[in-house]
Amino acid sequence: MVILLVENHHFFVTLKPRQIIWRRAMKKGIELDMVVSDAMTALETFGKVFKVEILEVQSTAKENDTVLVDMDGMHIHFLSKNEEVGFKVPTSTPESMWVNVIVDDIEKTKNAAVDAGFELVIPITKEPYEGMLYMLLKDKDNYQWMVYEAE
Repeated sequence: MVILLVENHHFFVTLKPRQIIWRRAMKKGIELDMVVSDAMTALETFGKVFKVEILEVQSTAKENDTVLVDMDGMHIHFLSKNEEVGFKVPTSTPESMWVNVIVDDIEKTKNAAVDAGFELVIPITKEPYEGMLYMLLKDKDNYQWMVYEAE
């Protein structure tokens, strides 16, 4: 294993036959792990809708099957489904959990999301108590994304 310092970040590089794995050093904090149909497809899809910075791409069971991203300050780890180890995509929508995302332009985000294949579950609505605009999106892997417009 080789440790590299790139732009003040430590990366561990594991060399395997015909394969390089970049792994960022673990830091204290909270990370959301999501099993998706395909990690690289999720990265591409979410990159069309939200500001996404790639932190790490790994190859475990398959090439590039795990991707760690920073989405506006939150670390999200997309893990490609792998039923052999119990990584399954939800077959139904978890109704009691979603991810909140605050954006500058909710209409622009809605259009990008629908174009990228998200389902608009709740259209852009004005919240009655605080007057904030919000919408609820569902991605193709049944995860819900509550999107608010920043004030």
